[in-house]
Amino acid sequence: MKKLIHNVVATAEIIAKLHCHKTAMTAFILFGLLFSLPALSRAQQAVTMSSTDVAKLPFSPGLQLGDTLYLSGHLGVDPAVGKAPADPEDEARQVLHSVDQTLKEAGMTMNDLVYVEIYCTDLKMYGAFNKAYRDFLKSPFPARDFVGVKDLLFGAHFEVMGIAVRDASLKKRQNSVPRD
Repeated sequence: MKKLIHNVVATAEIIAKLHCHKTAMTAFILFGLLFSLPALSRAQQAVTMSSTDVAKLPFSPGLQLGDTLYLSGHLGVDPAVGKAPADPEDEARQVLHSVDQTLKEAGMTMNDLVYVEIYCTDLKMYGAFNKAYRDFLKSPFPARDFVGVKDLLFGAHFEVMGIAVRDASLKKRQNSVPRD
């Protein structure tokens, strides 16, 4: 099992070096915002999942600054087998469950999400993802992007990242931004 985990981590590092430009760009933007926020005076607290497999990788599933949690990209990959489920809706549920777990560890819920970014390798899976998404979130939904990409790590079809604000579920209003 240790050898399998080592091989998965090594493969992830190689693929990440070759395929990180879009994720790196998003991370660059998020971290640029992160370092320009007044919340920097508050202590940074890494939110970690209980999975030892994830803990070996050089990132945190989420980074909390004050009441804001910045979620790293989550995949719907089962660590035991190293790949995503064959059914897109099952994979969507698995990735959203992973996001939910990270939020719970930070004392938040899915309804505290204010922004979600989804990368998908096949835009025909939009409907399957939305079906699972509606089971995890309620209106008013967070702002979100659904972006088509060529491929993702470990053969995953979905990667989800986002920003959550503690108690946002109590403060969110649908259509809070006036439209021209």
